[in-house]
Amino acid sequence: MGIKKLIVSLLLLSAGLMAGTFAWADDSKELKNVQGQIASQQQDLQQHQKQLKQLQQQLAKDEKAISAMARELNQTQQKLKENESSLAQLDKEHHQLNQQAEQQQTLLAEQLRAAYQNGRHDYLKLLLNGQDSTEVDRLLHYYAHLNQARADALQQLARTREQLADNRRQAEQSRQQLNQLLARQQNEQEKLETQQHKRSSTAKQLNAVLSKGNQRLTSLQQAAGNLERQIKLAQEKAAREQAAREKAERERIAREKAEQERIARERAERDRPEQTTRRPGGSGRTPVVAKLSGNFAGLSKGTLPWPLKGSLIHRFGTARTSQLNWKGLLISAPVGKEVSAIANGQVVYADWLSGFGMVMVIDHGKGYMSLYGHNQSLLRNPGDKVTAGQPIALSGESGGQDKSGLYFEIRYQGSAVDPLPWLKKS
Repeated sequence: MGIKKLIVSLLLLSAGLMAGTFAWADDSKELKNVQGQIASQQQDLQQHQKQLKQLQQQLAKDEKAISAMARELNQTQQKLKENESSLAQLDKEHHQLNQQAEQQQTLLAEQLRAAYQNGRHDYLKLLLNGQDSTEVDRLLHYYAHLNQARADALQQLARTREQLADNRRQAEQSRQQLNQLLARQQNEQEKLETQQHKRSSTAKQLNAVLSKGNQRLTSLQQAAGNLERQIKLAQEKAAREQAAREKAERERIAREKAEQERIARERAERDRPEQTTRRPGGSGRTPVVAKLSGNFAGLSKGTLPWPLKGSLIHRFGTARTSQLNWKGLLISAPVGKEVSAIANGQVVYADWLSGFGMVMVIDHGKGYMSLYGHNQSLLRNPGDKVTAGQPIALSGESGGQDKSGLYFEIRYQGSAVDPLPWLKKS
């Protein structure tokens, strides 16, 4: 019995070892499968990110090209308007000069008829007829006056005809320029439309990749981070420039004060015998440091103009995703509509930014900035001074948007604030 039990035990132990071996082999195979899947997913993720980066780079290239073309087209259109206005003025002047010439010709004809009728009295005959010398002098003076008036009328008519000829030359040149501008406009428009089709295809591919990889939230977060960094850099730059302006102003005031004191000392030396006392410092006026005019600090809420007219799609503070809120206004507008500065200031950023497209940031002083995004084109460059109501951009759908409009922010000390209380009630 003991030997049988031993044999049974050995058989059971052998079976258990074999089962364990098979289980370990299965686990090892499963582990290798999981590791293979992880490696495949990592490869897919890397490929996905590479594709996403390439599409974003292509989108930036497309939208920058569109911005340059749209800006050039806008400049051509402005020249067209100026040329058409100039041509209309030339046509108006031409009409007035024609009327003037007709009046001068009529006057000259009347003078010639009068001269012909009076010329039938021969001067020598008047003298030989023994007429009174006083009467003769009067008639001679009258004839001389008629002759001078006729000469003046001829000169005026000649000048008017010269002006007409010059007007015709200018009008012809203006019409030729107009035709050239129209041809250029058509060519630029065709190039712009071609580039827009290319950009639209890139934007669709980018949005498809973002949706497929569930990367939209990550992309929005990255774009928001990029914007915050650019705002901070712009803020620091504006602070440095403001400090430089204030330093220059203090130095100017110090120089003026020193000059005033020098003049006062010289004046005191000259006036010392008269025993008169003058206060140093000239007029005694205290120089005042120049302040920026038209910035937010000098304006009341509810007085700023809208950057453009359009319906509100999204408001400040509303949910953009489950984790992000809107930090500005999204205003609907057709592509190519002029966007205006809301207050005086200086452009501190004007470039393409991922997620926001063609972006412009304006520093208004005292810590206030305004931001304009998703533009088709930027009409001003960094460093440019702008005034309230001045066109600075053209609305669009840059940044991969599928609807055209304008993204607008107001920032104070780098933080976004609700723009609506600042803007005029529509």
